[in-house]
Parts: sequence; structure tokens; C-alpha cells
Amino acid sequence: MSTKAYLLMLSTTIFLLFILFRLSRFCVYKIDYDGGYVLCVSVFKKLPPISYGNTVELSDSYNSFNDQKHKLPPAIDEKEDVVVKLSDKNFNHVIAKNQLVMVLFYAPWSPQSKKLAPEYEAAATELKGKSVLAKVNAMSVIELAKKWRIQAYPTVYFFVNGVHVDTYYHNRTKDAIVNYIKTKMSGDLYTLMKIEKADYLLTAESTIALGFLESLKGTESEKLAAASKLHPDVIFFQTTRADVAKMFLIDPEIKRPALVLLEKESKQLSHFDGPFTDARIYDFISLNKIPPMITYTRETAALILDSRLQELWLFATVHDSETKSIFQEAAKAFKGKVIAVNGFFNGEKYVLNGELTLSNIKSFALDFLEDKLRSQQSDTTLLENKKGY
Repeated sequence: MSTKAYLLMLSTTIFLLFILFRLSRFCVYKIDYDGGYVLCVSVFKKLPPISYGNTVELSDSYNSFNDQKHKLPPAIDEKEDVVVKLSDKNFNHVIAKNQLVMVLFYAPWSPQSKKLAPEYEAAATELKGKSVLAKVNAMSVIELAKKWRIQAYPTVYFFVNGVHVDTYYHNRTKDAIVNYIKTKMSGDLYTLMKIEKADYLLTAESTIALGFLESLKGTESEKLAAASKLHPDVIFFQTTRADVAKMFLIDPEIKRPALVLLEKESKQLSHFDGPFTDARIYDFISLNKIPPMITYTRETAALILDSRLQELWLFATVHDSETKSIFQEAAKAFKGKVIAVNGFFNGEKYVLNGELTLSNIKSFALDFLEDKLRSQQSDTTLLENKKGY
């Protein structure tokens, strides 16, 4: 084939493809991602492969896309550190390590997300050092958004001690957000009416109190709300659903109000028994929110030393797991009466003279509660103990 014939055939082919391309209905679509977007072209009229939520802007022609693209709002500014950016890698860590965390799930193309962004950032600035305000770009971290069943943008969740306790539906202004979080800083009472949420709470790493009431409003509800202010380290819920109460081992036929407390470390359920008064509720929570055995650290010191419970201390090496296991098993029998502490203390103390067996520890604890140890220990031993020997 001559060069002239080859060039004629090539130009004819290109011309025919061009005509075919112009006559075909193709689509141009835009996919947003962190830091920008990608324009894609398809000669087939169908959605692009990524189609979660509203991630795609679809157009029938390039010209119609040009008309629309100028109307799209700019992406939320990701540069400010005052609002913590969350991803699959740090999400669980951030909500677990901070007592109060508000999380904004947003889409960069959403006008409502864009409108909320400056208000949210201003609230984060005012609350810095008191509460964490974070955000998740649901278009980039798709699996995380799916996990939390995000279906609209923006969606704002509120977490307490790693537990999703509320969804923020209030005004999307800086002042409204700040006031909402400030009311949560001293505790609050949340409503639990879904089996799925109850199942989640049973495995959450937080201490939870649940009131089974006749009504979500009234005297009993107000008493629980008051108790929540006095125990901000416990998350308080109320329900009228018998099936929810049953999941917390509350008899659905029991006379209401009923109250249980689920302690986070031991996962033990303690059932309230007595008149539903402010003082009795306060005492019940105080005595049962501490695990049967607790390790003395800087973080737990206040919880241990401020407790009205008697204390039984174990001094053991870090790797002495067998002794600690026996001590913990004995502690379960005295939950709500004695704190079993693994650590050291320089106050007045009595020493268990004997082998560290389960029966010996239980006997020692009973004698301690009945104040029999004072007469059993010699004056010399007591004097030495007071000196911290």
C-alpha cells in the first residue's frame, strides 16, 4: 500500500470515529475526593463504578456538565487542626480516648455541609481543651460512613466515652453546638428504644446505667437525670421498652421503676433494690460503678480514694498473673462492699499472714469488714504499718 493510500485510509477512519463520537450520547461525570476531583468520560449512558450515596454528578453531555459545575459548592477546608480529621485508622482511638466527642459526617459537594463548616469550626475553637469536635469526609472514608449508616449529609453524632449516645438535630450554629455540648459536660440522660442500640451498649467500653420506667417524662426520669449530673463517668439511659429491658436482664414484668448498672471492666450487671430516691440511686451508682478489682494508677487514684468502700490491697509484681487472678476472683464476692486494689498505699493497713489462696483472701476480707483484724494484729504490727513499713 502506498503512503498516499495509507494516509487517506487513516484520515477517513479518524473522521468516521469523530462523527460517531459526536452523534453518540456520552456522559461526563465528576468524582470528588480529598483535595480535588476527577473528570471521567464514558460513551455508555450509565453510572460510573463508584456510586455510594451522592458521590457522583451525572450529565448527559459535556456542555450540560459545564453549565452545572459552576453551581457546585467548594469543598470544606481541611487545613484547620481545631477540627480533628478522622479516618478508618484513627476513628476508634479518638472517640475511645476522649470523654466527649462530636463527629460531623459530611460530603464536600453538599451545600448544607458547606454552610455548617464555619459554624462547626467556630464551636470547636471555643470548646478546645474541653471537648473534641471531629469530622469525617464520607466521600473519602466510604466504609466508615457505611458502618455508621450515614444516609444524609451532614449527619452529626455525639459520643460519650466511646459510646454513640445521641444524634445532633438542633440548630446548626456555633452557639447552639456550644450550648449543646456544655450541657453534656456534667452528664445527661439519654433515651434507649431500639434493640440494636441496646445490643451495642452491652459490649461498649463504658459503664452504663439503665432505668426501666413507666414514662420517659416525670419524677422517675427527673431523678435519673439528676443522678447523671452527679456521676459524669457513667452514661445514663432510660427506656419504656420491655424487650430492651430484658436484654439488660430486667424482668419485663417487674414493678417499675427499675434500675441496673453495667460496669465496663467486669461486665457485671448490678440490680437496684430499694426506694427510688435521689440518695438511694446515688449510693447504688457510687458503690457499683467501681470494678471488683482495680489497679492503682494516677488515673484511678481519685476514684479509689474518694470511694466510701473499704479497701483490700494486693501488692504483687507486674507479671504475677496467677496471684492477681485469685485476687480478682475473691473480689467478685465483695462487689459493692470492698474495693480490691492492686497497687500500694501508705495508710493504716492489715497484712494477710498466710498463703494467697481464694479461701484465705475471702476470710481475710470478711474479718476486715467485721472489724476483727484490729484485735488479731499485734500492736507492734499496727505501729509499723502506720509508719508505712
